[in-house]
Amino acid sequence: MSSPTDYVYAFSDGLAMIEVKGKFGYIDRSGEFVIKPQFLDGISFSDGMARVVTEGPCIYFPDSGCGFANPRLVGGKEGGNRPSCKFTYIDKTGEVITPRRFDYARDFSEGLAPVRLGTLWGFIDKTASLAIPLRFEDAESFSSGLSRIQMNGLYGYADKSGAIVAAPQYKYAESFSEGFAVVGDGEGRFWYVDKRGNQTIQAQFAAASPFFKGLAHVKLLSGNSADPSVSFAYIDAGGRPVFRY
Repeated sequence: MSSPTDYVYAFSDGLAMIEVKGKFGYIDRSGEFVIKPQFLDGISFSDGMARVVTEGPCIYFPDSGCGFANPRLVGGKEGGNRPSCKFTYIDKTGEVITPRRFDYARDFSEGLAPVRLGTLWGFIDKTASLAIPLRFEDAESFSSGLSRIQMNGLYGYADKSGAIVAAPQYKYAESFSEGFAVVGDGEGRFWYVDKRGNQTIQAQFAAASPFFKGLAHVKLLSGNSADPSVSFAYIDAGGRPVFRY
């Protein structure tokens, strides 16, 4: 690479995003640009696609816990009123896959990506065709064949046909990992469900993390341990503690 870089991101899906003088491009593992810096904003590749911003200046709120408190200014300097960013996708040749622009968009996964137009979310495929109609209040990228969706203020899960497989009934929910998803009542209680929304581990917890390599980290509810000094545990897929502290 001959150009100085402003920021180098981690490799994902075989490419790394590079920011050069406020423009975003992608390099391969030899360090050569396969997509020259030309986009006003971007994210790393996932499932062969990357979300980008091609028009600006504009502003958006990143998809993170503190995103709404930290709006991101794209393609311009601070000051002045800026319109909201519009999003699209590129493939690994750098080609924009559709002239359509979305009000928000998330990673491709398992061949589909959640997109928002107006206030509703649906899913597009890699031809940018609407594979699942705009009908959800929120939608996450697919994981283990299911997407966490929101309807009427509650979370549930939909499959890749758009069918609801676990009815929206949770005030809190996470994506599936290793066949389990963490859900909660919004009042400090969490538990694990299967792909039909059935509780798989009978215990409830004060905090719970996704399963990874067969284990999940949990915080025990007050009174759930005979030893008051024990607050946390790692549990297996059967809910059995393998380590407490």
